[in-house]
Amino acid sequence: MGSPVTELVETLAQAKSVKAVQVGGASGRLLPAEKLDTPLAFEGILGAGAVLVFSRDRDIIEMVWKNMEFFAEECCGKCVPCREGTQVMCDILERISQAQGAEEDLTILDELANTMMLASLCGLGQAAPNSVVDSVLYFRDEYEARIGK
Repeated sequence: MGSPVTELVETLAQAKSVKAVQVGGASGRLLPAEKLDTPLAFEGILGAGAVLVFSRDRDIIEMVWKNMEFFAEECCGKCVPCREGTQVMCDILERISQAQGAEEDLTILDELANTMMLASLCGLGQAAPNSVVDSVLYFRDEYEARIGK
């Protein structure tokens, strides 16, 4: 506890050409390579699942889209924010991934993520948007390039 993510990823795992790291599995937080000095701690970033390391050639938008497809499949369907939110996010991420997105899609993703985090009944719906939020925050240029902004 307290060690920077870079110690785990680059020193211990000897990962090279790191673009991003997701701590806590598919629902964990996504950090760009520039933020790997963040400590593995409750005050920094900590997850209960796997640590995923993505190389510089990984398509972050596609990865986030596939994460969201997983959550849409796993959703129990009992609450509307998660049931509908995961599916709408999948649709938007698919369009963006295929260079058919619109400028307002990023605003919709952000608003939908906030709604899901606040209103979903269980942890799945509350944590599912983490990678979407972080990817739009840290890799916005990739989204904008795909949208054509």
